[in-house]
Amino acid sequence: MSSLPPGAYRPPADRWGSFTKVVSRLPEGSVAVVDRTVARFHPTLLPALEARSPRAIIQLVGGERAKSMVSLEKVLAGGLNLPRSGTLVAVGGGTVGDVATVAAHLLKRGVRLVQVPTTLLAAVDSSLGGKGAVDLTVRGRVVKNPAGVFHYADETWLCPELYATLSDAQVREGSIEAWKMVASLDASLFKRYVRTPPALEKLVKDARGLKEGICAKDPYEHQGLRRVLNFGHTFGHVLESLSRFKLSHGDAVGLGILWALDVGRHLGITPEPVAHEVERALTRGPGVLGRDHAAELSRRASLKDVAALLDADKKAGAKGELRMVLLTAVGTAEVVDVMPKTWRALWAAWTRGARP
Repeated sequence: MSSLPPGAYRPPADRWGSFTKVVSRLPEGSVAVVDRTVARFHPTLLPALEARSPRAIIQLVGGERAKSMVSLEKVLAGGLNLPRSGTLVAVGGGTVGDVATVAAHLLKRGVRLVQVPTTLLAAVDSSLGGKGAVDLTVRGRVVKNPAGVFHYADETWLCPELYATLSDAQVREGSIEAWKMVASLDASLFKRYVRTPPALEKLVKDARGLKEGICAKDPYEHQGLRRVLNFGHTFGHVLESLSRFKLSHGDAVGLGILWALDVGRHLGITPEPVAHEVERALTRGPGVLGRDHAAELSRRASLKDVAALLDADKKAGAKGELRMVLLTAVGTAEVVDVMPKTWRALWAAWTRGARP
């Protein structure tokens, strides 16, 4: 047993294998939070969990609506009888993992957490790094992740058969997050990806390695080093909200990257050849959606609505400036304070689907 308190930073302990095999690592008497759709697609999953004599199996409907106080209360209620030495296992995509992470932090002031990401997006990103959060509704708009915790998983189980049922869209959005990390953190790996797109398992391992390299240096975001992982998230979160979360997170980040490249070009921080290379690679590689998708969503809102969403973002500054991640070169990024007048100057082109 680890001497670290529950949820404290620890290097990732990734276990690859079939779910029916790795589930034997789960202590009896644990509590499981499972995405209902995943359980339906993989009929051996629930029996494998039940064989470990769980105290409870809580099923949630995945998707952004799962990241609510209602879902959190349901998980907390299901874990009431879990001892502080107990384990909460999250089987699902990023939203189920987020709710379970918050619950693991709150139950008995912290219990063990095991992440079992069932989407490519969760495997490459959200299941690593300790973050969990729920959404809040502010003035009729859903604000992403304003209430959250850091609670690192003791283990992460990566089960390839769970990814076999993913749709092309789900593979795309997970791939976008992985390529995002490569484009902003590793120039030589980016070049190799452009030449030969990686197989899924390599994509997951590369992305997790890059993210862990950042998280190990700044596990609780005290130094600001982890901000680089937010490349594409500033306007990606806006587009998610404007779509009422019909636009997936990965696709929103992809569109947010295109707009971040525009901001960087406008400010003279991202060289034009760099912006062109990254946009072309993301379009040809993981398949970022076209600018017309972002344009259609942006036309649904007034500048006042967009400003309100940006102000509510936890990355916004006191004077309304946006702390955006902008590329200075492939594999290199910096955090820049972007004033409202900058993005407002680009807005008209964005709403037309044009590149400023």
